[in-house]
Amino acid sequence: MDDRYAQIIKAITKAKDVAVYCHTNPDGDALSCLLAMGRALKNLGKSVSMYCDCEVPQKYKCLCGSDEITFPQKGVHELAISVDCASIDRLGQCMKSFLSSKKQIAIDHHASFARFAETCLVEANAAACAEIVYKLLKQMKAVDKDVAKLIFAGIVTDSGCFAFSSVKSSTHAVACELLEYGFDGSEVIYDVFRSCDLAKFHLKRRVFDKTRFFCDNMVAVIVFTKDDFEATHTDNSYTEGMVSELIDIREVKVAYALAEVTKHNYKLSIRTKEGVDASEIAMMMGGGGHMRAAGCRINGFLEDIIEKIVKFANDRI
Repeated sequence: MDDRYAQIIKAITKAKDVAVYCHTNPDGDALSCLLAMGRALKNLGKSVSMYCDCEVPQKYKCLCGSDEITFPQKGVHELAISVDCASIDRLGQCMKSFLSSKKQIAIDHHASFARFAETCLVEANAAACAEIVYKLLKQMKAVDKDVAKLIFAGIVTDSGCFAFSSVKSSTHAVACELLEYGFDGSEVIYDVFRSCDLAKFHLKRRVFDKTRFFCDNMVAVIVFTKDDFEATHTDNSYTEGMVSELIDIREVKVAYALAEVTKHNYKLSIRTKEGVDASEIAMMMGGGGHMRAAGCRINGFLEDIIEKIVKFANDRI
């Protein structure tokens, strides 16, 4: 057994009270890892709390146990485990609770991971953090049908339904093992990857109609404003995945999605094709991520931001 896994299993075995955390503005991988870890530890007889500083997006409320995710209250936990979190600030308002625990573990798959826990398990070659969580829970013999289904959902969402370049034969091998637990894989794929409610459809139609192209159509930018959200009765959580549709355009090498959070503050999502490192662009603005998918928060006037990120892309194409 890998020493890192053995060390984490030992810490979990000793602990009676465990808190599991995922990053703010959670995606499918983060939530699936949080819920899978939480359920597995409960199966092992642990007292478990599952924390996130944001409400679960509507799309992921179908995940088993999503209604059990809460915000930390006062108190110190015996063991804290973060999943799919590349840096301490990504825990948002849960950061204080995580750091105040007696022992901390971080499990992640981002190349931009910045060490913030006593024990860290990072495998940047994993297509999803859920792959790593599965390897850990499998060694602990803590995987049941619901845990397997959650882990499968995490892999589906973070791998683009097995379409991203981060997917390897090992990713498919894990997926095959998970399907042996007897859940309906096609149902999971529809729920967490393909399904779209009418509000999101209207938001997509409104925003894509204003798509801007630069650098001989090699750079594409979409912007979600407060007005867009109000007009379609949506919010920032509805933007997930839309930037990936831009990078699917044959001519586009770098795709950006800017979503207004507050006045002059935007969430930036980046997708790239071969030859351009998305995480490199994100890290220049204090963010991080993967080779083909990354993100950050950015402040400024919208047109100034667009000019800046287009230049970053053009310098690398």
